[in-house]
Amino acid sequence: MSQDMYKKLKKQNGETFAQGVRNFHNGILEIPDLDVIVRHAGRKAEPVLPYLMSLLAANDAAESAVLGPRDPFALLDEAGYDAFYADTLEKQNSIQRYFKKSELLCTFDDHARHKNYHIVHAVKKDADQIKREDFKGNEQREDAYGTSVISIQMLKSGGFISIKNRYNHAVLGCDHTFGSNPDNIIEGLSSALKEHFDVDFNVSGSLLPYGYVTIGEQIFKYNYERNNIYYGDNAWIVKGKVHTVNKAAGDALFDGFIFNNKTKTLIKIDTAHPDKFADDFNRYYGGNPGLAVQGGNLTLNGEVLIGADRSQIKTLYLPEFKEMSEKCLYNTNKITSIHLPALKTMGPDCCVNADNLLEFKAPALTRMGNNCFVASNGLTVLDVSALRAVGKHSFCGASSLTELSLPALVVMGNGSFKHVTKLTQLYAPVLTRMGDQCFQLTNALERVDAPSLTAMGTYCFYGAMGIHGVMALKQFDAPLLTTMGDFCFAFAKELTQFYGPSLTAMGECCFRHASNLTVVNVPEGVQMGRFCFEHVPALTCIRLGLQATMNPFASDDSIVLQM
Repeated sequence: MSQDMYKKLKKQNGETFAQGVRNFHNGILEIPDLDVIVRHAGRKAEPVLPYLMSLLAANDAAESAVLGPRDPFALLDEAGYDAFYADTLEKQNSIQRYFKKSELLCTFDDHARHKNYHIVHAVKKDADQIKREDFKGNEQREDAYGTSVISIQMLKSGGFISIKNRYNHAVLGCDHTFGSNPDNIIEGLSSALKEHFDVDFNVSGSLLPYGYVTIGEQIFKYNYERNNIYYGDNAWIVKGKVHTVNKAAGDALFDGFIFNNKTKTLIKIDTAHPDKFADDFNRYYGGNPGLAVQGGNLTLNGEVLIGADRSQIKTLYLPEFKEMSEKCLYNTNKITSIHLPALKTMGPDCCVNADNLLEFKAPALTRMGNNCFVASNGLTVLDVSALRAVGKHSFCGASSLTELSLPALVVMGNGSFKHVTKLTQLYAPVLTRMGDQCFQLTNALERVDAPSLTAMGTYCFYGAMGIHGVMALKQFDAPLLTTMGDFCFAFAKELTQFYGPSLTAMGECCFRHASNLTVVNVPEGVQMGRFCFEHVPALTCIRLGLQATMNPFASDDSIVLQM
């Protein structure tokens, strides 16, 4: 029997996997339906061997069977948790206050979640006193109290359970904390939950490593999870059911999308996910008989359109792609390169959280909606030479950009290019208007070329101060600038000279704490808000047209008037 199973494993998972199982412990091969159990476990045996050995171990549930299951909430209370049943959306979201924006559980705000799942939230009784810095250097632990806040979620129809946690960045992924085995939190908790909620689910007897999960009797190796859907190389899981890609028919899995070789279209797996990429792709390429899967990539007449690695979209080259809908490529965080030479417009919320994106090339792009490329903190190459308008908050947090060339840009929305901390140079020769908070906290900015700029909103260039020895903005020439909102150039501590000969009005607190500013050239009669130039001890001269005046906020009595 073991020899037959070995042959099955060899054919299904590869010879290396089969040998790894046999060499570790020959008795594993005697496990009934072993080939079914490891069908989606990948090609390496080592990660799943502890779990397979646990299947051989004696059933240690006899004691708990004698004693009978206890109340799960009482067990959690004894373990130091305040636990409650989340049977409404409000209760479901109630633990959100413990989470940062970047680590929110995927189940928050899911209206169907509490209807389809039994949800038990458990919060350590001293969670409010736990500090994130306590976990520095030991972020992956699942002990007291790495799992300060946990969410146990059991499918009401049975078979599937997930224990989620992200508080304190304690674990690598939010799903399958403790191997999604409640007994790894408290012995006997599994049977207590099953009895209390009259539901059955399968758990492993030992922890599987990150990236593995048990679905029914099977071990599933997944590359990533989103909205409680687990995506592997050639299969995915929804509500505890495994769906396999029909490779024989030429189908393929691309980061949440199935390419159907029969219809020559992309199909979105997660219908609740807002990403419009499949719709946009099909608009320009759908049904083209030249589309095919070659070497794991999606090609058109032999030219790679979607470059893939382990089923995830890594690169995009779409030469006919002209318009991107809202939320296209939303949270596609594995992609590294996008090249869209014909793209003209982008809707809002495109490429959000594309934190592995290194380059974006769209030389024909003219308009970009709000929130595009937010938190795309790996972006280093940006080619948008025809771009005329940027929406609100676009490129906010694109912290790896060092040089920015925007030769056609005219208008910049609020918060765009905010917190672009490595940017050293800005070239925008026809830019006329900046919204609020543009280039706020651009700590490394040294040079700005914007000779056509006429208006700046509030907090523009706020905090361009230089940090950790990095040089920052020293001189700003704005010959056509007429208006400047509150707090512009406040805390621009490296700025030494400002020339605004057309300026008519500046809001409150402009240049406040610009501690190295020495010369300001603005017209006579310019309207200044309160606290402009406050705490600027180096300022020796404010030129008002042909006149000059001493800085009224300077603390140095020896100031010399410059004419």
